[in-house]
Amino acid sequence: MSRWRRVAQRVLAMGAVALVLSSCSSWKGIANVPLPGGPGTGSNSMTIYVQMPDTLALNVNSRVRVADVYVGRVRAIELKNWVPTLTLDLEPGIELPRNALARIGQTSLLGSQHVELDTPEDPSSEALRSGDTIPLENASAYPSTERVLASIATILRGGGVQNLEVIQTEIFNVLNGRADQIKEFLGKLDVFTDELNQQRADITRAIDSTDRLLSIVAQRNDTLDRVLTEFPPLIKHFNETQALFTDAVVALGRISKAADDALAPASDNLNTNLQNLQRPLKQLGRASPYLIGALKLMLTAPFSIENVPKVVRGDYLNVSLMVDLTLSAIDNGILTGTGVSGMLRALEQAWGRDPATMIPDVRFTPNPHNAPGGPLVERGE
Repeated sequence: MSRWRRVAQRVLAMGAVALVLSSCSSWKGIANVPLPGGPGTGSNSMTIYVQMPDTLALNVNSRVRVADVYVGRVRAIELKNWVPTLTLDLEPGIELPRNALARIGQTSLLGSQHVELDTPEDPSSEALRSGDTIPLENASAYPSTERVLASIATILRGGGVQNLEVIQTEIFNVLNGRADQIKEFLGKLDVFTDELNQQRADITRAIDSTDRLLSIVAQRNDTLDRVLTEFPPLIKHFNETQALFTDAVVALGRISKAADDALAPASDNLNTNLQNLQRPLKQLGRASPYLIGALKLMLTAPFSIENVPKVVRGDYLNVSLMVDLTLSAIDNGILTGTGVSGMLRALEQAWGRDPATMIPDVRFTPNPHNAPGGPLVERGE
């Protein structure tokens, strides 16, 4: 009977162990077991989150310090959005700015690691409250003991130290014997810097103008896109018709040569004609204000075209015309300036006409434009 009792006890013990193991599938070691008591474990504790670039060897339950004072603990270390995030429980009443700094430090040379919270040089006016997150740019870590020992070992083993002599030698070779050149270079650099400093306003204005130009260009993206889309086919067409353009240029050259061959012999006469043509054209330009009115009268002579509707009323128009067909009048009007000028006037006198009753002979009548006090007439060039 005692044998069966021992078997039953063993079965119950194994079942209890299995139950405990199955309920502790998230077991991560004794260091992750929450510890009772201590700062930040009360019901009124403040919880903040810290994004760290590297958690190093930090563990859950590690201490949180402010000015080397133990004020809280690390409750959890998680990966949120691929960023290591610490969950810190702090004592209530901790006064830190919103942009507080967080660092992972080491308590002693071979001691445990802790999280240190500190105030930055330019603290924010807002206070750090429960639920806030210290971002990644405000988080860092002090060099660990392992990294310091590794750096010392690298130096002691000559890692990079032997290159210092090479660098020193090369710098000496560059500077040795070139003091004047370096001095001149530094002088020119000083002048260049001064000139550049004096032109800061122009440089700023050029940058602003470039910015405005780019903004205008940005507003016309659709137009530029259409130009860039439509230009390649046009360029392709011009490339395909390159032979036609070449033939057109060659034909234009032949036309120019033919025109030169045709006009070259008569160039002197053409030049003279053009010079002589300038005078009537100039006078015509002076008479241009009156030319329109003369053309109107020419179409409806002897009446002005504007006055025809006012003068002509009905279907009939009576016109009286007085025509002087005397020989002296015909002589003055037609033969003046010719080689037979005065012939008809002499014939009329031979027929018995009294010269006193005849119209004056224009050949001997003074030009009123030349008379003293006469009208001012501008002579043509």
